[in-house]
Amino acid sequence: MGSTSNAEHPSVPSFASAEGLRAVLNRLHEAGPGAWRNDPEARELLLFAVQKYRRLALKWHRDEADAAHAAFLAMIASNTRRADDPWAIVTTAVSRTLKAETRADRHMISTERARHPQKLAKEPPVRAGEHEEFVFDILRAAPVSEEAGEHPDESGIAEAVRFLSALGWPADVAQAGVEYVTDRLASAGNRDTAFESLRRDASIPAQLDIPRSSWTKLVRLLLGGKTRPGVPSQRGILLRVVSGETAEVLLTDDALVLDVVEATGSGWLE
Repeated sequence: MGSTSNAEHPSVPSFASAEGLRAVLNRLHEAGPGAWRNDPEARELLLFAVQKYRRLALKWHRDEADAAHAAFLAMIASNTRRADDPWAIVTTAVSRTLKAETRADRHMISTERARHPQKLAKEPPVRAGEHEEFVFDILRAAPVSEEAGEHPDESGIAEAVRFLSALGWPADVAQAGVEYVTDRLASAGNRDTAFESLRRDASIPAQLDIPRSSWTKLVRLLLGGKTRPGVPSQRGILLRVVSGETAEVLLTDDALVLDVVEATGSGWLE
């Protein structure tokens, strides 16, 4: 039997594949100005992008139109047409743009500045009406711990995702979960506050389609054990990758591997 073609499945557009997308982008580029506005296939491609990145938009609390616009900007870039996998370039661009827009809203800064999380303030600015306390109560709040300020970069996030994926977690779920926890940690200012906020967040496990118990366990594994008097804290996965540990090193930690496997709950990954 030969390989199944798109002709046998007309519901799957040709541009759903990497080479199909490249062909459409090259054709639209060669057609010149106005092609994206008037070409029927270009419209279908953008509608396809809306559906493809709807989950990403929900994750970062953005409108579907924001994701489609980010996808369009990536598609018209020349490096996307020349890439080995144009869809990978578009997906990465959409993810980074939506993440930056969310950070920009939270910190009240430009999207371009928000693309560099290492340059962000440890805590977002206080908005009018956000707190009921008096100003002096806010100013004398406890300082942020140095440990909480250790924010994994893209390579650290990638190592954490590789580790979870190696133990059976779907790559997109692992990526979305790690990025969301990392972003919330940077905004919260300390691990314990981030954990309590994430533990109560019922929307994310629903969007990722995983049990809430598995989400809570994943958050604890990523952030580490909650600080308590007289109890040694457990270093979380995020802190370990920031310290330079790779996915291969984490996989040698039998206790951690067992904890991750137990976090899958009642076989929801099968």
